Amino acid sequence: MDRAWQKWRADPVDRFGVVLFFVIATIVVSSLINVDSSYGDSLLGHAMSGAAVLAAARATGMRRRGRRVVTVLVLVAVGLLAFLSLVEVVAGDGAIIGVPPREADPLWLVLVIVVPILVIRRIAQHTVVGGRTVLGAITAYLQIGVAYAALFQAVDVWSSVPAFGEPQESSTFTYLSLTTMSTLGIGDVVPTTELSRLLVSSEAVLGQVFLVTIVAIVVSQFAGGRKK
Repeated sequence: MDRAWQKWRADPVDRFGVVLFFVIATIVVSSLINVDSSYGDSLLGHAMSGAAVLAAARATGMRRRGRRVVTVLVLVAVGLLAFLSLVEVVAGDGAIIGVPPREADPLWLVLVIVVPILVIRRIAQHTVVGGRTVLGAITAYLQIGVAYAALFQAVDVWSSVPAFGEPQESSTFTYLSLTTMSTLGIGDVVPTTELSRLLVSSEAVLGQVFLVTIVAIVVSQFAGGRKK
């Protein structure tokens, strides 16, 4: 573990394994924890998302100025959540905060969407496909699921009527996103508005297009390169 961390610090560019670790951690945490009523739970979930953003900024070779901007934004967002969590504990049930965690949580949507954009842009620049390219493609694919979960939650929170039949817990949107992206389509959570139906349909299409194009091409070229 120490050796991997030292390699990451010495040469982080294209080391998407670290980004993938935080993306998977985000999925696990957001699947088990609901942020609807507690800023403490929201802090735990978004700390993983923030770490994924910072790791992606380094792994994609972002310029130092850009990394500084991203770092400041993430630290400010996480610090604000930590402050709200402390106020929530002191005041009890967030009585003096004013904005419930459920309504504030979708503000993380922008940072969540940044990760797949950065990773896809970077792996598109690879002239030689290797193991790091494959890890980058997998990272981007899973992060798309995380981004759509945040989109579903934002639509549900900001809609005048429940967008998915009835108000859902935040962990439900991660479940819905992953089952939709994989076209599993269990059907126990159903979109009921035009916008939510459009988002669910677009994720199903985007997930399959990403698999049969980007991931398939990357893996095939990687396998062909290893044979040579």
